[in-house]
Amino acid sequence: MAQQDVVIIGGGISGLSLAFYCSQAGMKTTLIEKSKTVGGSFASHQYSSNNDSFWLEMGAHTCYSSYQNLLGIVETCGIADTIIPREKVPFTLLKNGEVKSIMSGLNIMELLVNGPNIFRLKKDNMSVKEYYSKIVGANNYRNTVSHFFNAVPSQMTDDFPADMMFKSRPKRKDVLKNYTFKGGLQSVANTIAARKGIEVRTGSAAESVTMSGGKYVVKTEDGQEYTASTLALALPSAIASRLLQNVNQAVAHHLSLLKFADVDSVGVVVRKENISLKPVAAIISPNDTFFSMVSRDTVPDNNFRGFAFHFRPGLDDNAKFKRITEVLGIGLPKIEHTTTKMNVVPSLRLGHREWAQKIDSLLGGAKNLYLTGNYFGGMAIEDCVSRSHDEFDRMAGKR
Repeated sequence: MAQQDVVIIGGGISGLSLAFYCSQAGMKTTLIEKSKTVGGSFASHQYSSNNDSFWLEMGAHTCYSSYQNLLGIVETCGIADTIIPREKVPFTLLKNGEVKSIMSGLNIMELLVNGPNIFRLKKDNMSVKEYYSKIVGANNYRNTVSHFFNAVPSQMTDDFPADMMFKSRPKRKDVLKNYTFKGGLQSVANTIAARKGIEVRTGSAAESVTMSGGKYVVKTEDGQEYTASTLALALPSAIASRLLQNVNQAVAHHLSLLKFADVDSVGVVVRKENISLKPVAAIISPNDTFFSMVSRDTVPDNNFRGFAFHFRPGLDDNAKFKRITEVLGIGLPKIEHTTTKMNVVPSLRLGHREWAQKIDSLLGGAKNLYLTGNYFGGMAIEDCVSRSHDEFDRMAGKR
């Protein structure tokens, strides 16, 4: 039975960033990840053919200069020199089978009439629909803007808290406004996982959590056991709730109250010469079977183009690939490679801040138990890293 200072369950960016902070403090840290690779939404899919390599993002897609905690980790890990700009290609709208500009979907007069409301309205206690309908106009919101918002977490966002949908943060002027990395986001995950002091165990999910002798015991599906005085969970709320049933029923119950959505994603790789679609950053298609198609055109490749379709739940493979070929304007044989990914994202609602305050209050009374993830301060990459930073500060007695 391996004994550690800290065991972290979940190897996405939330768990990885917490592991980074713990290892920096000299804590002996084990990270358990059910997949064969770490990263979660940072796990870029890798494809190789005839010595040509290509990566495609299947979850998170872009980083920004406002991500100061993430940038701090990147700089400490010595990979800031791998930051690269994203190509300036457009976000587009698919209407009546044609790819058009975003502006083509907006009524400019309605926008001009409602736009000044942005200077007087506060987002507090307003849903996304309530707030932005007053900013862009009800028709503009319904016909176009709402679909772009839905594309961000790949679910309906009308009832999301407006103040948690997009958050303003101080920006680093010495860093590109929006960027990625030469090897995709996966390179960040791999670099953190390789740091001294972090023991990574992949390929087997945590099956149970119990207490023994005042310490947490984590058992994985392959029969391994890990013991630590401190436990952190960086998992979707429903999974975290199940694992905590035997050690903290109050926290487990409160986690079970949070709604969530599955994001069903299909990635396809096509040789450049086999597709005529003009380069795009993304395609949003209102009331379609998919929330968005996000392209790798932002980082051009000499041989391939890649597209990640984030579908609404419940579609079979035939329906998915039929729509993919229609949107891309190619036949199925022209698709050289495919991959799939299922991510879980929270469904935030008004009152979420109060929910988060309650979970933090419960954690304050728990013994060496910590939670991080995308369901506290927001769903952006930086929200995940910031939560991990705050939990580490609490762990280290700084809060």
